[in-house]
Amino acid sequence: MDKHSTNLNVPWLKIMHAGFNAGFRWTISSIVLGLLAFLMSDGLEASIRVILWSPVVMFAMGFLFASLGLFYICTCQFKWARWMVCLFWFLVAFVNVGIFVLLPHVCLFVCLRFIVYQSGAWDFSGTNIFWVTCWTIATLWWSWKLVHAKWIKSIWGKCLAYVNDTEGAKKKLIKAIPKMSKKQPLLPNFFSKKKRKAANS
Repeated sequence: MDKHSTNLNVPWLKIMHAGFNAGFRWTISSIVLGLLAFLMSDGLEASIRVILWSPVVMFAMGFLFASLGLFYICTCQFKWARWMVCLFWFLVAFVNVGIFVLLPHVCLFVCLRFIVYQSGAWDFSGTNIFWVTCWTIATLWWSWKLVHAKWIKSIWGKCLAYVNDTEGAKKKLIKAIPKMSKKQPLLPNFFSKKKRKAANS
């Protein structure tokens, strides 16, 4: 048990079971609706292929929903999970905007890799020295700006506030446990209705 975890009894198996059922049920509904589109566009053979692969997809989505539910509970109970959330969003942001934030660094690397270093040898001509000097100065200046940037400190402060907000996480956990451990049907409602009608008749 994490020393930073909240002291609440979490029904892990119930949450996992409810998440699996929700994912399984959602996938069945999607496949039933998707089969109609496959029949109209790709014909019977493609639809049969979808039916054959559908059990694998159902179980995979069931385990995915169960895992997401468990991880959400972990974020409410453990600090390490909240650090993982921050790391995930950092990687997503870095992939999308990292090249723009580190643009001088990227330009300096490209200049050295593809212009100055050619055919296994360095080419320090006057033009190359000029551009390397310009990009080096720009990189050093931009690095100093990044170190003192208020928006980076603000993002880091929000990250620390989220990770250390144990009371807020505990409140979320108290609200989440009844909802996420509630028993979920394995089959969609239209299957359940058919079963009820068959039982009544």
